[in-house]
Amino acid sequence: MWWIFTNVIVEAARNLDKLGMHMWDIKKLKPDVLLKEYKIEDMKLCYENNELIGVYILQYGDKLFWSDDNSDFAVIHKLALLPEHKGKGYGRKLMATADDICKSNNIHSIRLNCGTFRPNLRKFYESCGFKAVDRVFIDNRDQMRYRRELLWRM
Repeated sequence: MWWIFTNVIVEAARNLDKLGMHMWDIKKLKPDVLLKEYKIEDMKLCYENNELIGVYILQYGDKLFWSDDNSDFAVIHKLALLPEHKGKGYGRKLMATADDICKSNNIHSIRLNCGTFRPNLRKFYESCGFKAVDRVFIDNRDQMRYRRELLWRM
């Protein structure tokens, strides 16, 4: 499973590099490196009709980007669609799967961070209901931090 996840992330990183939008250091996407930072069960593979659509990481808490908050929340990292599925609404479907996982685990807030140099991705997250919290410089990266409260909390 992790090798499928890694292959999708590496392909996405290479595609972004080709477009001049460097996002992830490919050396840090190797399985041994990813498995030091994330649990294998946090790596989500998303399928539709038995076809892989995309991947993301859903982890609970984040000491690097959200160390100032100790509430219960989930964080989305490394969201990536396969190139042939971009622009077809699958990004929203991946977000909906994260919502469902959070609901089943009684998590009421999802967070994420996004490079300030990614205006289209930031616009996508905002269209999914994420609100900008602040701009931070963490781990040598200029980032916007986003948060979305989930509706079933009410």
